[in-house]
Amino acid sequence: MIIPFIKKDLLVLYRNPQELLVLLLMPLILIMILGFALGGLMGDNQAPISMKVALLDRSDEQRDVEAFNQKVQEKELPVEAAEALSQGATQLKPIQILVDEVFGSKELKEIVQLDMIDSDKIDDIRNDESFAAIIEIPENYTLDILSAVLLEEPTATSIKLFKNEGKEISTNVVEDVLVNYQKQLSTITLVEKEGIQLEALNEKLGAVETVSKQDPINSMQYYTVGMSVMFILFIASNISSFAYREKQTHVFNRILLSNTSRWSYFIGIFTSVIIIAFIQQMILYGVTSLIFQIVWKDIVAFMIVNVSLCFAIGGLATLLTALNFRINSESVSNFFGNVIVAIISFLGGSFIPVGDSASVIGMLGNYTPNGSGMTALLQLLQGEKLAAIYPNILYLLIFGLIMLTLAVASFPKRGDAI
Repeated sequence: MIIPFIKKDLLVLYRNPQELLVLLLMPLILIMILGFALGGLMGDNQAPISMKVALLDRSDEQRDVEAFNQKVQEKELPVEAAEALSQGATQLKPIQILVDEVFGSKELKEIVQLDMIDSDKIDDIRNDESFAAIIEIPENYTLDILSAVLLEEPTATSIKLFKNEGKEISTNVVEDVLVNYQKQLSTITLVEKEGIQLEALNEKLGAVETVSKQDPINSMQYYTVGMSVMFILFIASNISSFAYREKQTHVFNRILLSNTSRWSYFIGIFTSVIIIAFIQQMILYGVTSLIFQIVWKDIVAFMIVNVSLCFAIGGLATLLTALNFRINSESVSNFFGNVIVAIISFLGGSFIPVGDSASVIGMLGNYTPNGSGMTALLQLLQGEKLAAIYPNILYLLIFGLIMLTLAVASFPKRGDAI
């Protein structure tokens, strides 16, 4: 029966308040300190970019479209060709695209206030430091663009940008927007030359979406996971140390004299560590959920990852216990708790993001139980499903089994010196 051993380990830990503080209070304090202190480095709480941009339109787009249609009629083209050009002119309205689709997009509307101004106000706007830039569209702009795109006539028309040198970041954003707008017009030009209708193109291609839909990770979320998977490692060193002290105080020998198998004791440690580690993780994540609003959308996947991580730590604790018994010293647990934990916590990314799996440190980190567990948990916070983190879960289970196998091979057999 292993239940008495589980109860024993729980009571031993409960009667050591110093160990409880290390396992529960210390990670919460570090989460709070690191989460707030390093939030700026991870993109948290940055003041959003906000800017005012003035748009001076010296052209008349509707008039330009009508002038283009008149130009098409004067060329005496076939009826079908003339109708196609007129339809293209109706669809391709560069100023409307710039105002409604570019600056009117959801992303830019949140940061850019676009004010349409008259020509008599341009001098006042230039002296107004609240404006980051002035965009000036010349006369006959739409006519020149339509003639260049649809009739392949040369044109030198261009949009002018007046920048406020005191708002360098904002003006760079506006400039980048206009450059991308020019690229968009160039793409439309190629499409029109191939004879593809813009509406048909939109229907075929559909909406443009970003490649990655992962939710961003803030510093509080990052260090909640980082500190939790780091301090779970101390359970392995603490419980293995407790087990060796029971050997020193002859508790282990009295257990053997009671006709209890040493393997029951051994499996009891393995099971105790899994239970204690799981309780620790649930307390840490529960407190951070209440205080810092760390929300886990997929609870089932969250539980599976934590159980797998606890299984890996259980196997690690049994190996440390077996090595302590084998060399008749507590030095293995002490070395692990004082040195190894810090090293693999760094590799696993508990302190700072050390890079993705393509980097050397990132690759090494994913081979540590804490690093693999942290990767899986962060992916869950980013909205990934269970199938995406299946390799991490499988690795944790295999790691736990390997540690358990090595522990069984290292644990002194009956008749060995204990």
